[in-house]
Amino acid sequence: MNYEEVTFEDFMSLPSGERKRILNDPDLLKLLVKKKLNPSRYSHSLSVASLCRELAVCHHVDPEKAYLAGLLHDVCKGLEKTNITFLEDYLRYYDHDKLNGIYGAYHAWSARYYLKEMLNFHDKDILNAIYNHTICNSRDKLSLILYIADKREPLRGIKDDIIKIARKDLYQAFKILSWDVEKYIREVKNERFIENRI
Repeated sequence: MNYEEVTFEDFMSLPSGERKRILNDPDLLKLLVKKKLNPSRYSHSLSVASLCRELAVCHHVDPEKAYLAGLLHDVCKGLEKTNITFLEDYLRYYDHDKLNGIYGAYHAWSARYYLKEMLNFHDKDILNAIYNHTICNSRDKLSLILYIADKREPLRGIKDDIIKIARKDLYQAFKILSWDVEKYIREVKNERFIENRI
């Protein structure tokens, strides 16, 4: 089988053995994700995945689950600009109360359902982390790891102590980062903000 030709759209038509093989092999899964994202978003996802793995080791969280959460977290990113109705349809069907005009979070909330439908992906820990990576309402360590890694992966070029703090204390890093994210959303992007609640 030529795995380089497999896309999200035809994944479920593969034999179940091939689907399991792809989902259990990070290198094959990377090929699938690469086709879904533009090059800069794919690079971001790989960088987030690596940082998630590093932070997971520091906090005794399964590093492979953390890596997959980082790799998959933005599979619906970009649709906010090109096909927002696609994301709204997912939320309308599965999570109606999230249709609240916080468009920057739609990709995270929709990804939980998209991954279940398109890849038959059902790891609750990973899906929960992805769901919470823009607005975090989970005290779960994997969710905090992904939230922090997404905002401070090295390609973003942000120089502060968040990762250093996160290696020792996820909750403290999250608390500091939350204030920074709120300021950015309100003052730079001039958008409505929903507070993280953990």
